[in-house]
Amino acid sequence: MKKTLSILLIICGITLTLPGQELQRKKVGVVLSGGGAKGFAHVGVLKVLEEAGIPIDYIAGTSMGAVVGGLYAAGYSSDLIDSLIKIQDWSYLMRDDIYRKHQHASRRDHQKRYIISLPYQLKFREKRGKVTLPPGVYAGQNIYTLFLKLTAGYQHDLDFDDLPIPFGCVAADVRSGREVVLREGSLPEALRASMAIPGMFTPVEKDSMLLIDGGVINNFPVDLVRSMGADRVIGVIFPPDEEAMEKSRGSITEVTEQLWNFVGQEKRRRNIADTDLLITPEVHSFGMMDFQRPAIDTIISRGKEAAAAKRDELIALKQSLGIQEVAPKVKPGKNSYIGLDTLVINSIRIEGVSPRETSQIARWIDIDKNSVTKEELDEMTARIYSSGWFSRVYYRLEGEHPFDLVFTVEVKESNTLNLGIHFDSNDMAAILANTTIRLNTSLNSLFDITARLSRDPYLMVDYSINKGIFYKGGISYKISSNDLSIYERGSLSYNLGVTRNALNLVFSEFYFGNIMLQLKAAMEHFHFYKALRNEFDPRHTEPNDQLYINYLINGVYDNLNRIDFPTSGQYFSFQYSLHTDNFVQLKNEIPLSVLKMNFYKPLPLTEKICITPRINARYVMNDSVPHMYRNLAGGRFDGHYLPQQISVQGSAGMEFLNNTVLLTDVTLYYNFTPKNYLYANINFTADSHHLHHLLEGKSYLGANLGYSYLSVAGPLRVELGYSSLSRRFHPYLSFGHYF
Repeated sequence: MKKTLSILLIICGITLTLPGQELQRKKVGVVLSGGGAKGFAHVGVLKVLEEAGIPIDYIAGTSMGAVVGGLYAAGYSSDLIDSLIKIQDWSYLMRDDIYRKHQHASRRDHQKRYIISLPYQLKFREKRGKVTLPPGVYAGQNIYTLFLKLTAGYQHDLDFDDLPIPFGCVAADVRSGREVVLREGSLPEALRASMAIPGMFTPVEKDSMLLIDGGVINNFPVDLVRSMGADRVIGVIFPPDEEAMEKSRGSITEVTEQLWNFVGQEKRRRNIADTDLLITPEVHSFGMMDFQRPAIDTIISRGKEAAAAKRDELIALKQSLGIQEVAPKVKPGKNSYIGLDTLVINSIRIEGVSPRETSQIARWIDIDKNSVTKEELDEMTARIYSSGWFSRVYYRLEGEHPFDLVFTVEVKESNTLNLGIHFDSNDMAAILANTTIRLNTSLNSLFDITARLSRDPYLMVDYSINKGIFYKGGISYKISSNDLSIYERGSLSYNLGVTRNALNLVFSEFYFGNIMLQLKAAMEHFHFYKALRNEFDPRHTEPNDQLYINYLINGVYDNLNRIDFPTSGQYFSFQYSLHTDNFVQLKNEIPLSVLKMNFYKPLPLTEKICITPRINARYVMNDSVPHMYRNLAGGRFDGHYLPQQISVQGSAGMEFLNNTVLLTDVTLYYNFTPKNYLYANINFTADSHHLHHLLEGKSYLGANLGYSYLSVAGPLRVELGYSSLSRRFHPYLSFGHYF
C-alpha cells in the first residue's frame, strides 16, 4: 500500500514539472475597444505584448478593435497586421467605389457622375411607389471583400473558439436595442457587423436582427472576455479628449459625441473597473477617419509607446501567471492559410440568381479556372458588383484545400435614383438624375433613364438587352436643347438655338476586356428655334428643320486607371459614320462620310509628375457638308454641345472650322498632395478644307494653367487659358464631375 502511494506521489510530482503545467495557469484575455482609425493603436500594443512574452488565451473587441482582434485570433502576427494595414488604400476600402480597371467598359464613367443614390420602389401592379433614405452612405462592399481575403479558411460557419485564439466581438441589434455577442458563425461577417458605423455603413442582416457597430452599446467588452474564461484582463481603450470636449461644449459636435456614448456609458465604467491592466494610448490629435498613411504610422507608434510604458506591470502580471522572466517571444496561433496566395479550386458556382442570370455573371469571371489568387478573387468580386445589379456580392471557400468557390449575390430589391451636380462658369449649374429600372426579375432587360437639368438640358431613355455574344443591343432616344454661341476668331458670330431628337438602334455592342465595338443606326432630327446673327441681316431667316438617317461604327480601347488625372493606361477611340437624308443618299448624292479619332496616354515622369500627350482629329470626306455636321472646335470637353465638338483647352468659345481638323496637345500635372494638382496644357490646332492640304491650312496655339482639388463631390478646378483661336484670355471655374 505504501509502495503504491509512493508511486502516485512521484507521478504527480513529475506531472507538475512537465510543460503541461501551463494548462493550470491563469488565463489571459485581451480586450480591444472601438475607435475607427484610432484602433490601429491596438497593433502597437500587441507588438509589445508579444515582445514581453505575455500569453493571450482569449481576445475580444468592438468595431476596429474587433477587426484587429479578429485577425490576430485568426493567426496573424502584429507585424503582419501592421504591414497589411499600411498597404491598404483605405479611402477606397471605406467607400463602395470600384477601381476603374475592374468596371465594365460600358459603366466606367457612370459612377463618377453621381454623388447621391436614393433607393425607391415601384409597384406597377399595385400602382404605388416610394422613395426612401438609404440605411447607410456606403454598403461596405469593399471592406467586406478585404475581410473575406484575410480570413481564407474561416469563411464558413464555425465556433470562434476553434480559431487559433478563441475570439468574440460585439454588435448591436437595431430592432431590439440589445447587445449581440458574436462567438460563432462567419468570421468576416462578424467583423463587418461589429464595425457597421451607423449612418456610414449599411447594417448587417442576420437572422431576424439588423446589426450595427457594437460601440453604441459596449465599446470595451471586458465582460465578454471574462465570460469566455479570462482570469486576467489586459484592456486597451481610448480616453476622451477633454480639451476637444471643452472646445466643442454647447455645439452639435458635443451632442452627437455624447449620444454615441450615452447608451454604453455605465457598462463602460464597469468594464474599466474590471480590467486588471489598462493601456490608454494617447491619440487625441487623430479622428476616427484619419486613414492616411502618415497618421496610421503615428497611431501605431502611440499604441506601442503606451504599452511600453506599462512594461513593469506586464512583467508583474506574467510572473503572477508563474511564467519565467526569460521566455521566447510569444506568437499568435498558426494559420496555414495566411501564406497561401494561390488557391486550388475544385469548382466555381454562383448562388442567388436563376440559371439564366448565372450564365450572364459567368461571362464576367473565368468559371473554369483550376486555381485563383486572392487578388483575382478580389477582381472577380469587383466585376460582379460593378454591374450595379446587386446590393451585395461575397464568396466563401468550402472544404479543404482544394476548395469549392461559391459566389453569393443579392439582387437589389429596389431601384436607385442617382443624382449628380456640376457647376462651371460657362454653363452655370447643372443637375444630373439617373435611374435603371427592371420591369421584371430578369437582369437582361433594362431601362436606363437619364436627365440633365441645365441651360442645355437633355433627356435620354435607353432600353437594352444583354444576351450572348451580343453583349448589349437595344434602342435609345435622346432629346436635347442647346443654345449655341458660335464665335469667329473670338467675336460672337451668332446664336443658334436647336432641339435635337436622336433615335438610336444599337445592333450590338461587343466587349473584349478593355475593347468596345459598337454597330448602330441613328435617326437625327434638328429643329432650329433661333438663329440670331451678331449684326442684323434682313435677308437672314432661320434654317429649315433637318432629318438625317445615319450609320455608325464606334470603337474604344480604354484601360486608364482613372478619369481625373490618370497616371497609367491609354485611351483610343474612333468613329466612322455615314450620313444620309433618305437612307442611302444625301441631297441625291453619295452619303456624307466622317472619320473621327482620339488618342491619349499618360506617361509618369516621377511619382508625382505625369505628362499626357493627346491627338484628336476629325475628317469630313465630302465637299458639301450640312451645317450640323461641320467641324466644331472649342470648349472644355469633347462632345459637350454637339457630338462632333473637339475641345480646345484655353479657348473662350466654339468655332466652326474646315473639313479637316487636327489637334495635338500636351498636359503636364503635378500631384503635390494626395488630392491637390497643379497642371498646364499647351495645344496646337490645324484645319484645312482638304486632308492633303492640312499642313498648308490655318493653325492656332493655345495654353492654360490650372489648379484642381479632388473632393468627394468631384474636382474643383480653377483655370486661366489663352488660345489664338479665341484671341483672348479665358478664366474658367468648375466644381463637380463633368456630365
